[in-house]
Amino acid sequence: MYYILENKIRVKKWMSDVASYSVEGKTKQFRLKPEEYALIKCCDGMTDLPENNTLYVLEALGVIRRCQKGEAELAPGQIREYPNKLSCVIDWTITERCNYNCLHCFHAADNNVHREEFSREEALRLLEEAQACGVSAIRMTGGEPTLYPYFREIVEEIRNRGMRLKTLITNGSLMDDELAAFIKRMHPKAQIMLSFDGIGTHDWLRQHEGSEESVKRAIRASKDAGLNVKINMNVNRKNRSVIFDSVKMLTELGVDELRIIKTTEAPRWQLNAEDASLTPEEYYDFSIDFAKWYSVSELTLPVTIWQSLYLRGRDKVYHILPVKTSQCAYRDDATICPAMLRKISVQANGEMIPCAPLAGLFSLKGIHMGNVKQVGLQKLFTEGTLYEQVTQTVRDKRQANPKCAACPYFINCQGGCPALSIMLGGSLLSSDGYKCVFFEKGYYQKYTDALSGWKNLVPLSEEETEKLTD
Repeated sequence: MYYILENKIRVKKWMSDVASYSVEGKTKQFRLKPEEYALIKCCDGMTDLPENNTLYVLEALGVIRRCQKGEAELAPGQIREYPNKLSCVIDWTITERCNYNCLHCFHAADNNVHREEFSREEALRLLEEAQACGVSAIRMTGGEPTLYPYFREIVEEIRNRGMRLKTLITNGSLMDDELAAFIKRMHPKAQIMLSFDGIGTHDWLRQHEGSEESVKRAIRASKDAGLNVKINMNVNRKNRSVIFDSVKMLTELGVDELRIIKTTEAPRWQLNAEDASLTPEEYYDFSIDFAKWYSVSELTLPVTIWQSLYLRGRDKVYHILPVKTSQCAYRDDATICPAMLRKISVQANGEMIPCAPLAGLFSLKGIHMGNVKQVGLQKLFTEGTLYEQVTQTVRDKRQANPKCAACPYFINCQGGCPALSIMLGGSLLSSDGYKCVFFEKGYYQKYTDALSGWKNLVPLSEEETEKLTD
């Protein structure tokens, strides 16, 4: 039997044995098992393949088709292999220029103005290296990325190199109908990610008069252009009383997705917060109040409460995010944070970091994991400090951390969020104190009680639940 890869299928394979395929013109990537990739490589129209179930599955998925020997051949570049191990989205702080002075900016190490950015030549070289490493998508942020002098050229160059602008993270101050139409034309599936931090409080947190109205205009312009809009919303003691009304307003504006995030312990926020920071207990209690309100509100807007809850009103389902796995699904060889493998952050000075909210902390403490302006992306994606840190496993965390090793909840939280671990404990392998509070204070049961009648997407067994309430 002879098979050929379908014309619109594009396959990528990296040194780490990760492989995926996509359909030309579409953005979604589908992971391939090693045995599937091995068979696909033989689907060249000339190799006689014995019948097996994997071939039938790939054929049913529309990845391959049967053919006569020599009837067709692979198109150039249909299957590409890359010399690096990491395969991820680049979260790119292209500039630190900003027209706001946000009190909580996690890119800043202090309250000084920061002006680092990629030169045009450096930006184009990074895109060239990203293409050579099989990067499929870019998240662009700042500072304020739309202030970057070569912003439109870079947006177009991303498309020209066969990549996509996955997300534009912007304060919305320059987002008008014309700019939204340009982004839609260049990258039809791009997501516009804006921040809105509460009716009457957004200007305070952003330290810019009129920023609240700018966000509303940006939402309208983006939606009118047909773009997907996601909102990030900080929550702290100053604005928690207006969160519900703010969510209603965002829903009326047509926002597609919302993430509520505790204003985190980044260096600038620690300088400016005064008494505005929520304690872990206050944050989890807020999540319970929000979940109760949301569950009876009839809203369908999907909401993620960072490190707390995912809520989808349309289907009445939820996921308690501190619960990563149940006992039966736990794997010692899982990486400490799959998101770090999927999305690596590049700072405006070229520094590579595993997670964007760590930027200011790394700068303050002089932590270096590699610089893409000094070392090629391919090398940083294959060896060195960055690679070693993001590929650490749950087993590594358990062995390095006596508290986690002795904790009965470790199997469920897998040590928590590495970004919070380094913020609170100084290492990606330290304890995430927020998750300690969650499990030790019985919040799992409090969440399930608050959402009684809804479906838990990752439920724990009765035995595991009993442990959490002992």
